[in-house]
Amino acid sequence: MIDLHIHILPGLDDGAETMEDALEMARISAESGVDTVVASSHGSFDGYEPEELYERYERKFQAFRERLSEEEIPLKVCRGMEWLVNDRLLRYIRERKLPTINGGGYLLVEFWFDSSRRYVMSALEKLSEAGYKLVLAHPERYDFVRRSPEILIELYRQEIILQVNKGSLRGEFGRGAFRAADYMLAKGLAGAVASDAHDPVLRSPELEETARILDLHYGGDASEILLEETPLYILKKYKQRD
Repeated sequence: MIDLHIHILPGLDDGAETMEDALEMARISAESGVDTVVASSHGSFDGYEPEELYERYERKFQAFRERLSEEEIPLKVCRGMEWLVNDRLLRYIRERKLPTINGGGYLLVEFWFDSSRRYVMSALEKLSEAGYKLVLAHPERYDFVRRSPEILIELYRQEIILQVNKGSLRGEFGRGAFRAADYMLAKGLAGAVASDAHDPVLRSPELEETARILDLHYGGDASEILLEETPLYILKKYKQRD
């Protein structure tokens, strides 16, 4: 399995606090059947200049990969950030490119949960016009989606990959998020499911149970599509050579 969305790099955001936490998350991922993760730390220019943010990420990324090798944890880690879309980011993309998932064509993006439908739709359009393929993180958690989940059909038709959080399927983010996630999955609108893990315990990266839930409730091949096939396509699409 591939986990497209996990806050596993230590000391960068509200995810893993220490290297020990990050390594424990990696062990849990590997033991649950995950072989690849995208280290999707929060990306925001609020508080950091772009180059400073990129440099901090790369230092943490390289240090973590070295420790994984030393500890012999069988987990591949790919680059990627979860970009908070705001006006500053939209101004930035007029002149420069953002780091994408695994150096390919896809960008993982999120919004404040109370963002308006109009703002989100406009921002997604601007990102698409700038040449990015988009993965929208946890759409089931946005207020406007929970009020009117049918908007997800429009996003799906725009070829935006809708990424559901495993916690939403477990009711961890409230009934509204569960219902929106169920709507997406039942109608075949979801493109991927990911852990969005932040720690080894409360928001764990374990995905074996999630795979069973998907296959039980949404079809026998649901976990293969949502946790393997589509994530692999995203990692490989337009991949640049190192």
